[in-house]
Amino acid sequence: FKAIMKKPYGLILLVGPTGSGKTTTAHAALHLINKPNMKIWTVEDPVEITQQGIRQVQAHHKIGLDFSSAMRAFLRADPDVIMVGEMRDYETAKMGIEASTTGHLVLSTLHTNNAPETIVRLLDIGIDPFAFADSLLCVLAQRLVRCLCGECREPYHPVKEEFDDLVRHYGEQSFSNLKIAYDDDFTLYRAKGCPECNNTGYRGMTGLFELLVATDAIKQMIIGRKSIAAIRKSAITEGMHTLLQGGILKVLRGETDFIEVLSVCIR
Repeated sequence: FKAIMKKPYGLILLVGPTGSGKTTTAHAALHLINKPNMKIWTVEDPVEITQQGIRQVQAHHKIGLDFSSAMRAFLRADPDVIMVGEMRDYETAKMGIEASTTGHLVLSTLHTNNAPETIVRLLDIGIDPFAFADSLLCVLAQRLVRCLCGECREPYHPVKEEFDDLVRHYGEQSFSNLKIAYDDDFTLYRAKGCPECNNTGYRGMTGLFELLVATDAIKQMIIGRKSIAAIRKSAITEGMHTLLQGGILKVLRGETDFIEVLSVCIR
């Protein structure tokens, strides 16, 4: 993702439900490229995070300053990078794609469940598949889960059925590549509770991510208006880790538990 952020132009989409950390990720990405020679402009509703060196504009719908009209004004000033708070409608999405194909790096967010679904959603609202395929760099889907408290998390040896459930959700063929076997030493962690975490067993949050890179194969699928399932299958073949797989990896590392992962991920 860091390498993609350094591209001179194209469209980057950050997706997930409300409260999944999209705005934080967007500003972390902008911070990565925020240099004195970079002209970065944003239109947000509302402006939640401020950064020095970035020109940030608050959308004001009562006076007609919405995302699409702000972008139209931005393009006259020729910034290097534009961040649009959200692609809520056809007009904003169309403007974002036009900007990304005329030499600007464009970041935006959408409320969709996963990366492949995002592509189909934008095509469904009427976006031209050829322009969309030409402009798209990647789609990053994300969720937030609670971390197990480092002071009191409890190691345990799961039963075989629990291990098999992890394997089934991860995908048997993909899990075999991890070279993790069920034996007497296999250990997971669960919440317990202590004064440090107010007896909840959890402390802090961590992100789960699903990065779909717009390869030539994915671009052809966009042009061909393929289904969500077909796009997901192609992306996984090309190395994409799903949100659920990312969550299970964090379960295996003892960062969170499977209950937390299942609470935010849809298979």
